[in-house]
Amino acid sequence: MAEALVRASGLRGYRDVLGELGSALDGARDGRGSAVVIRGGPGSGKSTLLRRTADVAVAEGWQVFQISGVPGGAGPPFSALRSLAYPVLNASRDLPAALRTALLDTVAGGVGATDALLAYSGLRQLLLAVARRRPTMVIVDDGQWLDLGSAKALAFLAHRLSGSRLALMAASPLDIPGPLDGNGTLELVLTGLDDRAADLLLTDHHPDLAPGVRTAVTATAQGNPLVLIDLPSALTPAQRRGEAALPDPLPVGVTVERALGGPFRDLSVDTRVMLSLLATVDGEATRKDVVSAAEALGIDADALVPAERTGLVTGEQVLRFSTPAYRCLAEATAPAAVRRLARSAWADYGYTQLGQTRDGQASAASGEPAMKRFDALARAALGRRDWGAGFRALQRAGDASTHPEQRSRRYAAAGEAALRAGRPDEALAVIRDRPAVDGPGGADGSFELVRTCAEFDTVCRVGRSSGELAGALSSGTVIGSEVRDEAALRLAETGSLRLSPEPARIALDWLEQHDGVGGEPLRIAVTAHLAPVTRAAEIRERLFAAVGRFHENSGLSDPRELVWMADAALRIDEAGLADLLVTTALRRLDPNDHSRIRHCEALQADLMLSAGRWTELRDFAASRRERTRRDGGGRHDIDVTSRLLLVYACQGRYEQAETLLHEVCRWGAEHGSAHHLHLAEHAALLLALARGDDAPARQGIPAPLPGGGDPVTSAEARRAYVDVMRAALAQGDTGAARDLHARASARRLEDVSAETSLAVRHGAALLAAYEDAADADERFRRALEAASSSTRPFARARLALDYGRWLRRQRETAAARTQLRASQDVFVRLGAVPWRDMALAELRAISVSARDTAAGTVQSPGAAFLSAQERRIARLAAQGLSNRQIADRLFISPRTVGSHLYKVYPRLGVSSRRELMHALGKFGDLT
Repeated sequence: MAEALVRASGLRGYRDVLGELGSALDGARDGRGSAVVIRGGPGSGKSTLLRRTADVAVAEGWQVFQISGVPGGAGPPFSALRSLAYPVLNASRDLPAALRTALLDTVAGGVGATDALLAYSGLRQLLLAVARRRPTMVIVDDGQWLDLGSAKALAFLAHRLSGSRLALMAASPLDIPGPLDGNGTLELVLTGLDDRAADLLLTDHHPDLAPGVRTAVTATAQGNPLVLIDLPSALTPAQRRGEAALPDPLPVGVTVERALGGPFRDLSVDTRVMLSLLATVDGEATRKDVVSAAEALGIDADALVPAERTGLVTGEQVLRFSTPAYRCLAEATAPAAVRRLARSAWADYGYTQLGQTRDGQASAASGEPAMKRFDALARAALGRRDWGAGFRALQRAGDASTHPEQRSRRYAAAGEAALRAGRPDEALAVIRDRPAVDGPGGADGSFELVRTCAEFDTVCRVGRSSGELAGALSSGTVIGSEVRDEAALRLAETGSLRLSPEPARIALDWLEQHDGVGGEPLRIAVTAHLAPVTRAAEIRERLFAAVGRFHENSGLSDPRELVWMADAALRIDEAGLADLLVTTALRRLDPNDHSRIRHCEALQADLMLSAGRWTELRDFAASRRERTRRDGGGRHDIDVTSRLLLVYACQGRYEQAETLLHEVCRWGAEHGSAHHLHLAEHAALLLALARGDDAPARQGIPAPLPGGGDPVTSAEARRAYVDVMRAALAQGDTGAARDLHARASARRLEDVSAETSLAVRHGAALLAAYEDAADADERFRRALEAASSSTRPFARARLALDYGRWLRRQRETAAARTQLRASQDVFVRLGAVPWRDMALAELRAISVSARDTAAGTVQSPGAAFLSAQERRIARLAAQGLSNRQIADRLFISPRTVGSHLYKVYPRLGVSSRRELMHALGKFGDLT
């Protein structure tokens, strides 16, 4: 019955619960009886589960009786028992007269009942008689609201089901006792769906949801099936497809409002105003602020108590809604007058708290219109560089404006503030579908700039965004200048993603034509996108000069500028300076500035990759990928994934790398990012080299030869320079190798940084060694000189491996041993297993044993090199589960389970299930 329940209920995420329920019902059908309590919070799906179970049972030939409690337990005595007893009164003609009389007297009202126990026994005998003919199920919804007499009758019955084909099911809230509790009752708890289960449920009911919309709905529902199903139904088709901005908070549908809105509608007006105050500020604020804002309206702090008592809000010092869905319900159920009053009061309070007064009076006491009060709050917030508060105030001011021109200007300014706060989604929400006003007072230019900047952050269609940003930057009336800085930088970024200098040239030309726009950090950042090779020396000089002014406290007051300069530093391989700037920026950025924080995280991932901090990068990327899966992601998140891909490729984690490889390649193709496609090419090339393949191209990924991209325009081509050279020589394509070296020499790539100098000299040494040139040793030594200044241990170790390999062929055993052991030590520390094995093979060829290190003595990769899915399967197999049981739990086929175990056994050095537990424990992977 379990599979039928999964299909019928639509609650695939509760598969374990449905499996236990199905087993219990199967036992009852076979004559073992069962009593089951389904517990869950509001909207958890417990009532839906009861209804679907009844439908499945009827379809399978069960007799089903359904009863329900009355809200508040206000039903007449024995009312539920009456609705159950009357249909079965004639089920048994052999029922003793005393039992029949007691039952009839009891269900008639209980007055003068001879003995309640006789009545309960009579009901049991009747139900058993029905169950002897066919399996029988009694379903009790809202069991917590049963009248006392009916509850006692069901408790009596529930404890006496053994040996019968009778099943009782009741639904009750969490932590509230019900009539079936105790004495062997099976209790199943619906605690909320996890992310995978929620995704399955949304796919079943709303397959057309755009990824960003799906993420917003999942975050708001927090596993509540009813909310998950209902929220998208309240959105417009354009909003569901991601073509229109989502409201904040999300609107709730009729189903959720009816099912969960009652506690809100039952509250007093004062309490609902306080909840609207909390909903106005994103559902979280200090208790002091909410109470103070309410007191300005003459509302006492005790008005909040009913909402706390019913569990709608929680927190001591900081108040928040118990779930994000409650914020949506507070907004949806509040009258419009209550919402307006709450917003006005919050503006007054915020204005007062910022210390802004006019003629000694706070604006709350001035009697000014709401629009002017919001304007005052916005000016105070923007003066303090509190962009988030400024955005909210400007948005509310626009809502309160009655003149179209004033409304347009305020929405445009709100969009700019949202961009400065790193909230592109909210910037789109405030300007999208808001008509701009033509004429000198309009804001067409600002609207267009905000829209193009925000869409690049949220959607990032590189080709389209590049054209739109270039057009918006130079057309229309623009209010203020902040948004133009953002547009110029984003336009330059499109150039780097497209591997074209033209967008950055347009942005730099525009900045040079407008001396008052932007500043030196912005010009440095755009120049680094335009010409990171040919103008590297100039960029480096300007960077250090700007950082010097920062340390003298004479500039760089905006943390955005630190992020821009960190990006520029990394583009010219100034890793130390980039690390300093990123660290400083993260300390100064607003925690809500998600866009720039994610930019910093992408830079951190690149720094970790280059510095060989690969274990740290794996942990760092795992947490970011989990957040991306939960909240959605953009180009900076795929950058972190790309760095993790390169680590996996270098470490020989083939299965994990292949998964990320196609993810990065798909993202690059869908968003028009040639940079990410080149990065995928490099990863494919690394995997091929690690495997020893002669043909590095992979299905669906362009072959990286010849050239791997222009080393001047492609940062990834500069990183992949040695690998492209190595692959060309492995295929015997010396023409491609010489062409690559000639281009690098003509562009003076060696002079850009220590890292590019090492790459170019290493490539030249490989070419000389392949051609048996007389100066091969000299070229390797020149590469070693450059390596002494490099901060990339993997690049240094591969040079040592190649030099050691060449020395071994020249029969210079002692020198070869030194280089090969040095490379082996680094590969072991980095976990670069394929390259470690290459070094070991070279050492064995000169009769040198492997260096005795803890990491180097492990013959197989072990549990650390299992994929996440392989770990899950290995743990379950170690616990004794069969392939079929594992497949059912993980929603895969038994054949897939067997295939994974076939790969796991040799990696762990085991040959059977019995050895798995010991092997996983040895590698610390049992949890």
